[in-house]
Amino acid sequence: MNGRGETGLRHPDVVTADVGNLSRETLRAEMAKTFRPIIRGFMLPVVLFYTLVIVPNFFLSPLPQALKLSALSGATAVTAFVCRRLLARRDASFARLELIGAVVLLLIYLNCCNILYIAFHQANLVFFLLLFILTAAVAISVRLIVAGCSLALATMLAAAWAMGPETLLYYSFVSIAGAFAATGMAILMRGAIMNAVRARLVADRLRQRAEVQAERDALTGLPNRRHFFSGLERMVVADLSGETAHIGLIDLDGFKAVNDVYGHAVGDQLLVEVSERLREICPEDCLIARLGGDEFGVLVRRPLTAAGLDTLGRAICETLGRPFAVAGRSLTVTGSVGFAHYPTNGRTVGELYERADYALYRAKREHRGSAVVFSARYEAEMRDVSRVKQVLRDSDLEAELYLLFQPQYDIMRNRPVAFEALARWQSAVLGPVTPDVFIVAAERSGLIERVSEILLRKALAAAAVWPQEIGLSFNLSAVDLVSTSAIARLCTIVGESGVAPGRVTFELTETAMMSDFEKARASMEMLASLGCRIALDDFGSGYSSFGYIHRFPLHKIKTDRNFVVRLGEDKAVGFGILRAIIELCANLGVECIVEGVETANEVDTVRAAGARYIQGYHFGRPMTAVAAGDYLDAEMAGEDLKAS
Repeated sequence: MNGRGETGLRHPDVVTADVGNLSRETLRAEMAKTFRPIIRGFMLPVVLFYTLVIVPNFFLSPLPQALKLSALSGATAVTAFVCRRLLARRDASFARLELIGAVVLLLIYLNCCNILYIAFHQANLVFFLLLFILTAAVAISVRLIVAGCSLALATMLAAAWAMGPETLLYYSFVSIAGAFAATGMAILMRGAIMNAVRARLVADRLRQRAEVQAERDALTGLPNRRHFFSGLERMVVADLSGETAHIGLIDLDGFKAVNDVYGHAVGDQLLVEVSERLREICPEDCLIARLGGDEFGVLVRRPLTAAGLDTLGRAICETLGRPFAVAGRSLTVTGSVGFAHYPTNGRTVGELYERADYALYRAKREHRGSAVVFSARYEAEMRDVSRVKQVLRDSDLEAELYLLFQPQYDIMRNRPVAFEALARWQSAVLGPVTPDVFIVAAERSGLIERVSEILLRKALAAAAVWPQEIGLSFNLSAVDLVSTSAIARLCTIVGESGVAPGRVTFELTETAMMSDFEKARASMEMLASLGCRIALDDFGSGYSSFGYIHRFPLHKIKTDRNFVVRLGEDKAVGFGILRAIIELCANLGVECIVEGVETANEVDTVRAAGARYIQGYHFGRPMTAVAAGDYLDAEMAGEDLKAS
């Protein structure tokens, strides 16, 4: 297979231009295909006739004349036999058919002349009339028709003139009428055949164009989803011994935002540029296809080591991560890739696609802009998610879902300012299920909206008994964010809770915000109009595009915990990056919360970087609602003690 030529298909525009624009060579070749069986079939009666007439020649004519007639008849029969053998091949050209027809017709003409020479009688002129008909039947070209009929007519009139005025007068009308009739019939017949050939060629071209359009993406020129899965199906059905392949699914991170901000025309051009980069970076034996939207597929039919596959995945991600120059703008998106191996990860198209899609999901959820290879770990996760999805549907979620709360601390005032609500599930069937498993299962099963509503009610019930100055942070999934009905219900729940909307902060990840830019912004504006606050969670783990951030109604930005981890790896670099982010938040007029702070040294470092709000184990691990109340009581008691 070949990403550039494996399909054998041309771009639709090329095929469209070809329809109806048939070259002379093409038409002659098709005419040759049509006439080859006609001319070859004609040779058989010629062979039989000129073989059979040899014997009667010796009974009806003197020996010298019989020898002359039989010699030419035999030569004609042998020549016709040889020509028939030559025409057994299907690749006979127009020129060869014209030459063969001319040779055989000339031999028949010579036989007619030989008979007339030996027996110069007007009755023998009838053979030339038959020659008109034979020429009309077997001559492939108009020039051969005209030449053959003209030669026969001239010979016939010359012989009739030699036989006398009466014979000339009689045969003039007969010969001229025969010549014109034969010529006209032959030209009309060939015109009809030519039209039929042309119509068939045009129909073939149209069919080819339809096949190309059915197998090719009109925008990028790449093979489309249908062709990609056909290739997978052929590979699976063949199931050759030792066959190995990798399926890669590529999805662009941030493409929807480009479409929403700059319009579909720019988005389409970006997809074209992406396809060109994929053609350049993927090996020659890869099948590259656009599966739809901003999703692409790669089929690598060659053995690849883990290192080789990792190299390919990183090359794809790095290539797509470079800025694109489109319509005078510099656009930046990233690409995530999920790989599955055939036959290790599946022996059917459905199994392979499902596992590649899961690897892609993991790449987008945890390692955006990178490649993830499906492994046994993910196989176990898929089974867990599948089982969890089933149990979720049958569970009493009101009773089994609960929350833990982790404090967010103001280190300038030395007091907690909010709690983040963290979802937990104690399943009656499965026991404790980690959030990264049951949230994924809820998203994939369509239950996430119900889960979010239950958890938000419980979070607001806990916050209702806290002091008014203590806020609540609640996480929304990407599914919630792009659903207008879900956001409307969440707004209703906040309004009915008795908790002031200004105390409630909804935390959203960059992935969720970029999944559908316009819907995400509309949802955020709906929440903000209610009085709720919006926080961008895990800043720095994904796109972190400043060009998009200012378009959202944000009140807080929470840094990804990896920035704090980096302080331990390279304190100078980590400190500089963290300080730059804090300064960015100050310039944007939003609060910055540093996550992942676990030690006193880290507190001192992030304080030196300019941070004010911190969240992490140093100030408190996730705790129950009752423990959160006790925590607040202890903090308030401590403040009273300091004040006294």
